[in-house]
Amino acid sequence: MRPASSAQQATRGSRAFRRLGRRIVCFVALIGLLACQRDPAMQETSAPVPDQNQAKLRIAWISKTLGNPVFDMGQRGALQKAAELSASGPVQVEVVSLGPVAADAIAQIQLMGDVVASGVDAIAISCNDPIACISPIDEAVEAGIPVMTWDSDSPQSQRFTFLGINNFAAGHAAADLLVRAMGPRGKVAILTGVPGAWNLDERIRGFAEAIAAYPDIQIVTTVHSNEDINLGVQLVEETMQQYPDLNGWLFVGMWPLFAERGSMSLWEDATLQRDMKTVAFDTLPLELELLRDGYLAGLIGQKYWGWGYDTVQIIYDHVLDGASYPPVIDSGMDIVTARNVDAMIRAWETNDFSQALPDPFEER
Repeated sequence: MRPASSAQQATRGSRAFRRLGRRIVCFVALIGLLACQRDPAMQETSAPVPDQNQAKLRIAWISKTLGNPVFDMGQRGALQKAAELSASGPVQVEVVSLGPVAADAIAQIQLMGDVVASGVDAIAISCNDPIACISPIDEAVEAGIPVMTWDSDSPQSQRFTFLGINNFAAGHAAADLLVRAMGPRGKVAILTGVPGAWNLDERIRGFAEAIAAYPDIQIVTTVHSNEDINLGVQLVEETMQQYPDLNGWLFVGMWPLFAERGSMSLWEDATLQRDMKTVAFDTLPLELELLRDGYLAGLIGQKYWGWGYDTVQIIYDHVLDGASYPPVIDSGMDIVTARNVDAMIRAWETNDFSQALPDPFEER
């Protein structure tokens, strides 16, 4: 099914706005009624209306899986923005954070059905499968519930916008990092997550296109971890056994790196003793330590906090003010190497990601 036109999206957005607007009107009317019943001399110092009488905007924030630190940070961002908006506006913003236990498209579809039935006002979702997400997203939109995607898109659905990095461009950037580290020739393997995940496939597509410019680099295999740490470790070690002369890895996500050091002994030995190079996605503190200690050659980082913080603001403006957005909002990406890893570590220590990182390739 094709995405809805801007006019259709505006109509559905206004439908959600009118539904919430009716709540706000009732809330304002209640304030007026209470004010009329008070002594005029007491109106200036009277207590505010309790929160339970405040109109609500309920947003379902659905991740690909539970327990992943990058999604946990996005969730914290969503809750933070909801608290800020609730404190400053006439609407109490409530974020309902959900996700399947494992990165499973069917379980995620069931969650979508549950939140639609519960009567949420909007949905923000990172799709495990772009095709499987089409029907539940479109059904929610037809029911008057606007939906946006973040991190992993479903571009053929009727979601009103997608927020995330340009995954194809990020794949190009990963290829550039790996070639800079290992040189223009050698054997490379790819570890990815759930087969069919749009964001991961786009990274691989961009990586493969960029690597094609180097005819002496061969991508020997692509293995799927299903975003499972233990399976990721197993696949990396099995690949190292099958290709003992491997020169490089692309980890499309950081799943096996969550395991304790020593869990991937073949990978570690090849890195430290043969100078094999690995480029990975994400810039969590664990990965930054591995990069600083020489296990990783470079990292591609996403805007995890913004997955929650920015999506809640976007939905708020879309539902309450009728704001429109382009089909894709590029959040930008962070490129981290040994030259600027200390700056990214400081950003995590201070929880301040507002400053631009130093150039990842210039001498300090």
